[in-house]
Amino acid sequence: MNAVSEALQQYFTAFIMLFVVFDALGNVPIFHSLTEGLEFKERGRVIQNSVVIAGVILLFFALGGRLLLDFFRVSVDDFRIAGGTILFIVSIEGLLGRVEAMKIKAEHLAVVPLATPLLAGPGSISLVIYLMEAGYGSGPTIVSIVANVAVAWVILTYCDAIFKVLGKNGSLVIARIMALILAAIAIAMIREGVEGILNSYALHAPSLP
Repeated sequence: MNAVSEALQQYFTAFIMLFVVFDALGNVPIFHSLTEGLEFKERGRVIQNSVVIAGVILLFFALGGRLLLDFFRVSVDDFRIAGGTILFIVSIEGLLGRVEAMKIKAEHLAVVPLATPLLAGPGSISLVIYLMEAGYGSGPTIVSIVANVAVAWVILTYCDAIFKVLGKNGSLVIARIMALILAAIAIAMIREGVEGILNSYALHAPSLP
């Protein structure tokens, strides 16, 4: 029973961590602004393509992250510090606001900026590799990606209704709260990386006579 509870906790924790970074709710005002001029069917197609592309990007880095780390001779602790730093920067941008993103008018909205960098950005990519390498494993990581893609699709499909209920101020409040939680996750990742490096040095340090 303990093993089952621990496994469920890993799946839940992985989902919540990616949900915070994915930030579909916080991106509602941006998605609404970028797609408000599109027809209903076209908007639905753009949203569907954007979340699918974001999911493919995250799965690619989740499954190929270990190869990338080995190729560039980067340790897991190095990546924890780098990934945590990126997440912290993303969280600061979220706390200060991302007004510049609402001014972007890309020709292919489904890919840029909707799929990346708004959903599958540096923060999400860093987190999925971290989840794979930090003891969560492929199961919780892949399930969290698929589940968050599904949740994002639902949220963004009904972004008009959500935007009306929350309003601009409500959406911004949620975005700020998500950014604050993300900052805490980032600091935890950096701390784990620093502790791992210090422990590694302590294990390999020559003992005094």
